[in-house]
Amino acid sequence: MAVGGAVAINAVLPPGRVGSGRAIGADPLQESPNYGWAPTNPIENGRPVPILYGRKENFAPFKAGQFISTDGDKQYLNMLFIIGEGPVDAISDVKINGNPIGNYTEVVVETRQGTPDQSVIPAFNDAVSEQAVGVKISTNWHTVTLSGNNTQSIGIGISCLQGLWYANDKGGLDSLSVTIDIECRVIGATAWTHLDTQTITASQRAAVRRYWRYAVPTGHYEVRVRFNTPPASDTRHMSDTWWEYCHEIVPDDFRLPNMALFAVRALATDQLNGSAFTVTCTAERSTLPLPDGNGGTVSRPASNPAWMALDLLLNRRYGVAWPVSQVALQDFADAAAWCDEKGITGAMYFDTDMNFETAASYLGRFGRFRILPRGTSIGCISDRPEQFPDQGLLVTPANILNGTCGVGYAALTDRADAWEVTWFHPERGPETLFVPGEKYGIIAGRTPRIRQETLYPCTTEAQAYRWARYMDRCNRYLARTISLRCNVDALGSHVAPGRIIQIAHDLLHRTQSARVLTATPTEITLNRPVTLEPGTTYQVLVRHVDRQCADTGNELHESVTLAPVSQHTSTSTLHLAAPLQFAPSETATVTVGELGRNARWYRVLSIARTQDMRVQIEALEYDEAVYADEGQPPSIPSSATLPSVTALVATLMQVTEDLVAKRLVSLAWRGDAMRWSIFVRKLGSGGNAWWLAGTTADPSFIVRNLEVGFAYRIAVTATGHPADGQTVDVDFALNTPSGSIRPITAMDGGLEVPVYVTVGGEPTQLMGVF
Repeated sequence: MAVGGAVAINAVLPPGRVGSGRAIGADPLQESPNYGWAPTNPIENGRPVPILYGRKENFAPFKAGQFISTDGDKQYLNMLFIIGEGPVDAISDVKINGNPIGNYTEVVVETRQGTPDQSVIPAFNDAVSEQAVGVKISTNWHTVTLSGNNTQSIGIGISCLQGLWYANDKGGLDSLSVTIDIECRVIGATAWTHLDTQTITASQRAAVRRYWRYAVPTGHYEVRVRFNTPPASDTRHMSDTWWEYCHEIVPDDFRLPNMALFAVRALATDQLNGSAFTVTCTAERSTLPLPDGNGGTVSRPASNPAWMALDLLLNRRYGVAWPVSQVALQDFADAAAWCDEKGITGAMYFDTDMNFETAASYLGRFGRFRILPRGTSIGCISDRPEQFPDQGLLVTPANILNGTCGVGYAALTDRADAWEVTWFHPERGPETLFVPGEKYGIIAGRTPRIRQETLYPCTTEAQAYRWARYMDRCNRYLARTISLRCNVDALGSHVAPGRIIQIAHDLLHRTQSARVLTATPTEITLNRPVTLEPGTTYQVLVRHVDRQCADTGNELHESVTLAPVSQHTSTSTLHLAAPLQFAPSETATVTVGELGRNARWYRVLSIARTQDMRVQIEALEYDEAVYADEGQPPSIPSSATLPSVTALVATLMQVTEDLVAKRLVSLAWRGDAMRWSIFVRKLGSGGNAWWLAGTTADPSFIVRNLEVGFAYRIAVTATGHPADGQTVDVDFALNTPSGSIRPITAMDGGLEVPVYVTVGGEPTQLMGVF
């Protein structure tokens, strides 16, 4: 199947940025950490503050800061994340590597919604920059140069990872002390300033940690640390001490106003041990304060693409800050109303650098509208049915410059036959939907053309399907384009890109056009004769230049049928079968044609000035059939709709590994998922919180190292949350129940030993069911 060369016909949509021969890097969101297959927390300096619209789930916000704090012998990992411009309505569902924070020990989340007067987040009231050192302290100085030139406080983190103790003669531990000198100096100075001499005393094998903070004059520093005196170090003394990290601190109350934030404070454990992980969350911004057109402000839904675009255009903090007086607010209201009528809603998270035109194109392509200038103002054209298309500007040879009108057709062989639409599931991320057109695969001798599109704001499969149906109907019903040139004074002030015009050209549309010499409501005399045939019903269309339509405010157009003729007739006087509402004025434009074929409707694509007092108009035919895109995507069974875990079975196993008898729990299940997580917790009075036993890509797992004598509940889940999966209870008692899997043994010299066989060149223990 050919992917390239699939032409998509539409009247107003901005050009697509994916799958249409775009240059590399032309789509800024392809560099987004949230619109790919594996979200990651960006940390690069210089990234823009993101902008959120609607409800965005499971996205990875910007990590603005991270440092380790020490409280006694415990270490905590402190992380600060920026969601984007505020205020937002809610911040929830914070996860670490896809697991809810409740699955971890001592994790606290604190949020700020991005108000101008929001309070400081504890632990991030100061700007802390952490530099890992990881040096074993000796009696020799070790020096670290700090990177900032505005340091006002210095933090020193010290650890005795194997404890600090002396093994006495009674088999116990006595206390042991180490004494540490800390000095600093400004870069370029010769003399060192003594900050402190600290003594650590402990008698424990568990890690001992200390943290000291010192205020210093503002400057750029280097810091050094050593033992004051060499501690005892032999097999009975454990005094290994490490300079773990160094903080350079700028004290201040950093509120970060107008910025939605959350901070995570987590106890450093084997679950969170400093390895790379991704923190995600869900945030919602439900309304936008936008002008109502009467000098006031009204709340608009932030999930509507048209209101998103208007907010980007008007907002003074992160948008274009375009003056409200120079924006056609009614255009955006019409586009938003059409989105509401078609059920077009979504969510958008702008987290990469881009200009307004690019951002608006993402929204407009999904919401079926395009933003464009109108003189000194900004307007919006929406691809929606017109209520009064028969009152659009009437264009005839009387107001078209001679020899400038032409009709074109997009080649059928180049048109897209099917659509491959990428949309973004709130939980699973990007998904692709294939929608074949009505003529897909039935044109002989032609390879089907498949058009690829990415709808970043789209969050449901139904909307992606309807969008593809809409585009397919555009390709089917919109075939004719027209180009013409006329004088500026021939256009009404209402004619602009996106508006409907009526074109009746004598050579192209089998019409006959002329201007009025004299007229009454029932009879019109033209400046040229027209030809009428018997047996044909003719229609006359009159453009009143001195009357206005009550519904649109544009110049009024009237249409009535002519009195039939009994023979071939050539006449300049038209007798009307019914009277007009108004008698046409002199020089008014009139066109005569067969009933229903008198004029064609076109939607203006562009108007460009060619020379003094002349303009070039490009238009695409208009047909309301393209808007009948209702319907749901076909029901196709997929793994996404099947259970992720079912038929979970646990079996106790007694094995001998490395000559050590062990008891294990073997799990097996069925289900559809990329990967499963296995959680375990004790039941009864000794019960505790869930802990992660491991993950697997296969529907089986061996749970090891369970303490004998307790009952356990084991959960297998594909989402990282135990409640979303299936559970099984296991009584891990000393007695082995019947039906368990046990090793097969044999007597060797009076001893019972396990039996091994060679499978694939590897020794494998034989197991049997008893």
